[in-house]
Amino acid sequence: MKQTINLDSISIVLVRPKFPENVGSIARAMKNMGLHRLTIVNGCSPLHMNAYKLASGAEEMLERAEEYFTLKEAVSEIGCVVGMTSRKGQERSPLLTPKALVKKLLPISRNNPIGLVFGPEREGLTNGELSLCNLLVKIPSSESFPSLNLAQAAMVLCYELFQFNATVPDRAPLLASSGDLERMFEHMERTLVGIGFLDPKHPKTMMRVLTRIFGRSHLDEREVRILQGIWSQMDWHIRNKVNGQRPKV
Repeated sequence: MKQTINLDSISIVLVRPKFPENVGSIARAMKNMGLHRLTIVNGCSPLHMNAYKLASGAEEMLERAEEYFTLKEAVSEIGCVVGMTSRKGQERSPLLTPKALVKKLLPISRNNPIGLVFGPEREGLTNGELSLCNLLVKIPSSESFPSLNLAQAAMVLCYELFQFNATVPDRAPLLASSGDLERMFEHMERTLVGIGFLDPKHPKTMMRVLTRIFGRSHLDEREVRILQGIWSQMDWHIRNKVNGQRPKV
């Protein structure tokens, strides 16, 4: 059976937006394309008069918008976090196109919250913010002028989501939340430092690579619990220096 991607599962997350006009334009684009969940992270107020002017019929989107101080807080309960970037780099790959992204999101959109994260107008998302994302997207554009206006970029993603139809599996996995993944990665970092795999003075460089690898795997809740069990078992052996024994439960 053909089904449209579940738009109710998707949040548009704007990190440190500076111009209320962009926020208003994005609210209107979201309503045009059937999306309803808007989140603002440490940015201009969605209730600013200029945001209302550009929303033009989508004012309720601004009034329902959720606000957070940090991106980590905003995505803590989101299963799949998608970061938008216009820059390339070793830590910013692989980069999906909007069409490729939608195909990846379709099988999980029925049972899992999804966040599409856009950075501020001038500098975009930081490497630290991108490390919270499971997937990265770059909108194809002219190499001589690749940077899109924030509202334009959001509209491109909203349109691709709205128009895409495909077969949705009967059972979609329940992905681990961003908060669960963050706690697992923190545990993993401590364990890998303990066994000498990570440099204790500079663990984050390799951890960004590892979080990207695991992020592409779309771990579900059970898989995260299994990995947490592995780290815990390794921790016990580090403490006790005894092979072949299991900790008492």
